[in-house]
Amino acid sequence: MRLGREAGYGPRWGRYPAVVAVPVALVASLTLLAVAARGAGPLPGDLAVTRLLQGIPTDGLAGLVLLYAGDAAWFLPAAVAVVALLARRWAGALCVLLAGVAAWPVGDALKVLVGRPRPSAELVARYDVPEGYGFPSGTALLTVAVLGVACYLLLRYRAPRPVALAAIGVSVVASVAVGLSRIYVGEHWASDVLGGWLSGGALILAATLALRFWRPGGEDGDQATDPAGTRNVS
Repeated sequence: MRLGREAGYGPRWGRYPAVVAVPVALVASLTLLAVAARGAGPLPGDLAVTRLLQGIPTDGLAGLVLLYAGDAAWFLPAAVAVVALLARRWAGALCVLLAGVAAWPVGDALKVLVGRPRPSAELVARYDVPEGYGFPSGTALLTVAVLGVACYLLLRYRAPRPVALAAIGVSVVASVAVGLSRIYVGEHWASDVLGGWLSGGALILAATLALRFWRPGGEDGDQATDPAGTRNVS
């Protein structure tokens, strides 16, 4: 039998309609967007967003950030896992790495299923764009999934509130920057990036659901405690 409640901020699962409404809305939005993007060119607003972003000069600070933010995102799983290991959160490091690894097959499967071409050079400027399908943005998916799981683990392990809030804020900014960078370099449409964010959100939900049922213990303290400090024991 487990003693104590799962630690964290905010409402407990199963008490509020939002617990059901949020996953349903997320999956429904992703499904509708995928259906609209299936085999399609730019959706309404895609071309306008791309041209707006590509009006930013590449030799300025904003342009440099947008050029290279997407490349830096691929180091996120390892970087976050190292931080978790340094904090002696072994299970947390494993969860982050698994989220990063899962992002690849999930993104690739959705790309094949939707079959949407990437932006063409006739419509937008392209900077070393890879071949293959465009929906969803795998880089945006990876960023949201890894940073989202990391933020959930901070709440689960009861990190100091300022630390947790700062991490969430940085994660949001980083996710937005990476997504915009994919549009800036002509690799994806804005709707591809939105699909990546939604797919990453679905992966976060799957990971947090799994973590609710998997509560590894150990002498390293890699286990949540309730507000009174009571450990979950079996």
